Amino acid sequence: MVTPVTRRAGVRAMLDRDEAYDQDPKGEPPISVPRYRRALRAAIDVGPELVAEQGMPRSGAEAKAYSADVCDALDTVVGAIAQGIEYVPATSPSADEPPRTER
Repeated sequence: MVTPVTRRAGVRAMLDRDEAYDQDPKGEPPISVPRYRRALRAAIDVGPELVAEQGMPRSGAEAKAYSADVCDALDTVVGAIAQGIEYVPATSPSADEPPRTER
């Protein structure tokens, strides 16, 4: 079984190879633009229900607190992605942007 630490190291290694490709572009890039897009969409589409399927919380109050913490962590990850791609939000929320609870 691949651990999260191993997976994270593997992703970092792929990113390193992709950055090296930018300096010496020979052959196919290690990560194509469509793969980047799929990865980003997968990351921003993760919701607390997917994490909760791991079976962590037991009681209703525990589940609610756990879900809130998961939402905060996911929002932090999406914030880091937004900062990394230099996303600048509109001055007011758009109609196609769901509220936080509608993940």
